[in-house]
Amino acid sequence: MANLWQIFTSVIAFFTMFAQGSVYRHLDPHSQGNATAGALAVSIGMSIAFQLGVMFFVFRVHQEFKEQKVKVGDNMQAVKSTAVQMVSHHRLLLAWSVISFAADTVGDFTFINLLTNDPLMQLGYTLSLYAVSTIILSASLERHWAANVALENWRAFRAYAKLMRLKVQAAQAKQEEK
Repeated sequence: MANLWQIFTSVIAFFTMFAQGSVYRHLDPHSQGNATAGALAVSIGMSIAFQLGVMFFVFRVHQEFKEQKVKVGDNMQAVKSTAVQMVSHHRLLLAWSVISFAADTVGDFTFINLLTNDPLMQLGYTLSLYAVSTIILSASLERHWAANVALENWRAFRAYAKLMRLKVQAAQAKQEEK
């Protein structure tokens, strides 16, 4: 939900940047009306692309950290190894993620600036939005994945138990035939 909210607020922010730009303001009202659809479409596209970049980065770091923790065991060493792996193996994706974080931050600050000029409110809004859209999202997806694995294990156990029951019944039927 937070990621959708971040897309929504970024659309508003990017569209506001278009509408307050010198090119848009110098258009006559009819031309502004025609340019509005294009500016809105570009704002939506940018917002989705940048939010996907942020989400991809979070998932990649989370996955890389889990792999390194399994290999290394120590939390601090796993953090160091994760950073090295992310920088050395995924330079282009890392660059896109940095651009996405920057654009997302610009969108967040532009949106909250439309509502308030209080620096504490701006900081609180941005930090809470990043916390919900990155940390909490990756944790909830990990729990969802674990629940799916547990469900599949339970189904496999039930199938195995049914198979064993059928084998026992077949063996009992053979014993009765003798």
